[in-house]
Amino acid sequence: MTRFLARARTAALCLMTALATQGHAERAAYRTQGRCDDLPAITSLTVAPGFCLALAAKDLGRPRGVLALDGARLLVTDMGGWDAGHGRLLALTRKPGQPFQVDVLLTGLNRPHAIRRDAQGRILLAEAHQISRVELPAAGRPARLHPLITGLPQQGRHPLKTFVIDADGTLWLNQGAPSDHCEAFDGVAAGDAQGCGQTGGTAPWAAVWRYSPRAGTADAWEGHAYAWGLRNSMGLAVHPDSGQLWQAENSRDALADGSYAPDTPPDELNRVEAGRHYGWPHCTGTDVLDTSFGARSCADYAAPAKLIPPHAAPLGMLFYGPAAPAAWRGALVMAWHGYQPGGHRLMAWHFDARHQPTGEAQPLISGWAAQPGRHPMGAPVDLDQDAQGRLWITEDRNGTLLVLVPR
Repeated sequence: MTRFLARARTAALCLMTALATQGHAERAAYRTQGRCDDLPAITSLTVAPGFCLALAAKDLGRPRGVLALDGARLLVTDMGGWDAGHGRLLALTRKPGQPFQVDVLLTGLNRPHAIRRDAQGRILLAEAHQISRVELPAAGRPARLHPLITGLPQQGRHPLKTFVIDADGTLWLNQGAPSDHCEAFDGVAAGDAQGCGQTGGTAPWAAVWRYSPRAGTADAWEGHAYAWGLRNSMGLAVHPDSGQLWQAENSRDALADGSYAPDTPPDELNRVEAGRHYGWPHCTGTDVLDTSFGARSCADYAAPAKLIPPHAAPLGMLFYGPAAPAAWRGALVMAWHGYQPGGHRLMAWHFDARHQPTGEAQPLISGWAAQPGRHPMGAPVDLDQDAQGRLWITEDRNGTLLVLVPR
């Protein structure tokens, strides 16, 4: 067990070091040719029929979240690296025929990620430790934040926060696990044969939380854990017709013996229901069992609706709205961020008349392995759509904002 934990700590340290230094290396660039939506077109990737792909902006730091106010005004969060206090909120605007202009609205943020509108149209932003309402600049006054949800745990391997808000105004929040597989990490105790104390019960981690405004106020929110055993729910989306919450699971990396395999375990697409336990760290996928923490069978946990390729690292996702091309309308679009062969692509699952995913995920953007002189390896993080059906896509490792445009 000592060697097992040492390997886990070493792997985590190497990953953090690689990510921290990546932003200082010279980034590979996209070679563009022609125009797409009056922006430089990227033609070296495989794009689904009926779309073109454009490079909207570059040199954005480590962009994570994106919110399209309209087709010419966007907000983007720059995480700024894994150390707190270096994040930014960026405003991107453009005039017809011109490139996007980038303005810095806020600095000194704590690893910002998601940015969304709530049911009242207010802009909310997630930092590692809090969710705040964004007041945009007006009449010479700078932008500022008004915290709504504070004191969120931020230690461990998964401090970033994402959220989604449903039509009733409920905010669904990811609280990632502090570790990979319930090992001791960053001051949080490891599990033992009696169970994993990092999830379930009153533990705040490895769960999806449900928040709503406290009665009588719009600026103080309260919440509770809704579902557990979810290692890192960086993809969350609410079905527009059924109201069902869906989650993309970034599954554990290490197997039960401490080894790493590129072809297992799978990531997951889960239908999130109240009080259910979805398996982490005990069961991944349908049959990858770890008995180290007292688990006996994968049948004791909620099964995924669909399996995603191992280490695909699904992040942002959304249901493609009414402005989408007919062939993709209502599909669940997902950014697969990972560097392993199953990652670095934009995928979509079609849903049937019962509002359930059907068949296999279909590619919207693929062929995204690095090709020197043509394009870098893809690193899609977050997505948003505008009223014209454009899909705006952030890439943290490449420092870019791309846009997938219906023709």
